[in-house]
Amino acid sequence: MKNIVLTIGREYGSGGRYIGEMVSKKLNIPFYDRVLIEKAYEKIGGNYSKIDEYDEVVQNKFLKNLNLINTSNSELAYEESSYQILMSKIIKELAEAGSCVILGRNANNVLREQKNVINIFIYSNDLDFKVKRKMKLENISYDEALNRLKQVDKKRRKYYESINNRQKWGDRTEYDYLIDSGVLGVDKTVDLIVDIYNNASL
Repeated sequence: MKNIVLTIGREYGSGGRYIGEMVSKKLNIPFYDRVLIEKAYEKIGGNYSKIDEYDEVVQNKFLKNLNLINTSNSELAYEESSYQILMSKIIKELAEAGSCVILGRNANNVLREQKNVINIFIYSNDLDFKVKRKMKLENISYDEALNRLKQVDKKRRKYYESINNRQKWGDRTEYDYLIDSGVLGVDKTVDLIVDIYNNASL
């Protein structure tokens, strides 16, 4: 039985989360996204809303220091670097447990030394494809979707690059496959990743 881990990085609006979920269903393997946060919460036994603040986000240094000044010692474990260490530990544990799909959370770098990992980045050069997809899914205007797209991708880029010195989010050297879902379409992107998994010889 194969033990292959798929990590999926994604641009906002590219369909990355949906694609990851559909790939996991077709392959009958676990999908980890928000579950990673829940597992981190279980490990640390603290305030869920607090730990959620660090999910793929780099905190403003002033606000982070202000938060630490106003936090009790028991809550200091939520400090950004501690959260990343905890998340990395959980990602490694899940990867060792068996085949799975892990969405974002710097998983491609966390698992860089493992041989049974395929790293994928889903993007689209078609801005309208991403914006209109979010308009439909979230029932928002074009301008709202465009603004949200820019904000989310900016946060993800800052998060990724802040913990990976000199490495660029979405750079081809960071992944095994870069897939434009706007060209292939979401469903065909799912089928392609399933084929990549099934034909892998790791």
